[in-house]
Amino acid sequence: MTAFMPLTLRFSDNKTMLVGSVAEAEKALRQQWPDKAKPAYSDAARLIGLAIDGSCCPRIAFEAFTKAARQQGILVAKPRSRAHDWLDAAANP
Repeated sequence: MTAFMPLTLRFSDNKTMLVGSVAEAEKALRQQWPDKAKPAYSDAARLIGLAIDGSCCPRIAFEAFTKAARQQGILVAKPRSRAHDWLDAAANP
């Protein structure tokens, strides 16, 4: 089981990876990103390293990782499931 909702990433070399933990995020950071010099990537790499060392909250690090992936356009968008629609309809009669 993953610690976070899994993200699907598609890297510059067209490889995909499912990331749902800080350890998997660390592996993903070593893949081919469009621009590893961007500040969001650097922040994510720093925070993921700190989370692995135990000196940073994993959630904060994973959110920074997600932000970097979104900014670089490698986050693969997933369509909402029909269950979300059913829950929305039940909550708003």
